[in-house]
Amino acid sequence: MTGITENIKTLETKTRVIDVINSISKKKYNAMKMFLEGEEFKEAVVFGVYLWGNYVAQNIKNFCDKVYLVDIYEFLKDLIPNDNIEFLTLNDFKLKLIKDKINPDLVIDITGLGGIDPNFLKKFSPKIAIIEDPRGVFDPDIYELDNTYKRAYSINSEKVGILKTFRKAKISKTSGTMTLTIDTIVDASKEISSLDGVLYAIPNLKYYEGILFHNGNIKRFLLELSKPAIIISSINDVINEAEKIIENNLNLIYSFIDEL
Repeated sequence: MTGITENIKTLETKTRVIDVINSISKKKYNAMKMFLEGEEFKEAVVFGVYLWGNYVAQNIKNFCDKVYLVDIYEFLKDLIPNDNIEFLTLNDFKLKLIKDKINPDLVIDITGLGGIDPNFLKKFSPKIAIIEDPRGVFDPDIYELDNTYKRAYSINSEKVGILKTFRKAKISKTSGTMTLTIDTIVDASKEISSLDGVLYAIPNLKYYEGILFHNGNIKRFLLELSKPAIIISSINDVINEAEKIIENNLNLIYSFIDEL
């Protein structure tokens, strides 16, 4: 489409915000998949729906008889399309646990900063446990709040892995999927702005957590994530170059698991 004059083009990237989220989620999941290679499980529990818990649950169900997806927010169950995955609030999960109706042999905790209480994880004795480390760089306040290793050492598991995610040669304060998504899109926008003929490139971002958690509006949340990641005002058609820049920024993200 044209911009303020016929000589100026308004371009929208084919890459949507949700595409960036899914790409990052896939990197994290692939690190898990390598760690779990060759294993099969009767029951798996994933703590944390937002932002990529559903992605994990959808994939691990391929080698688990039963998958539970647990969160403190009940309304997040509307983000889960698959009937093979059972959503439980944390309170409902604890109740089933007390009644010995659940005994997971795989525990995945992606709750990040301020997440699951380490004392709660002491109740589990899974074959394998994975805890996501939310730290991206050294930040004293983040390190003080984080309890990743307390959680990891609390759980009585044969094999415990710490999921870590970083950007090569870039700084993201946390490994959170939304943090990485925003940083990737913002940095790509800056690079696109330097292309010949580009007037400006705008990260097409919203305060998604406010839409979801403050307003509880899942429909709008999903709608906003489905919009183009970047809007560009340019004399030249630079959309192919822009897509390549986004791809290059995504390629800087590395996810891996350290075994305790």
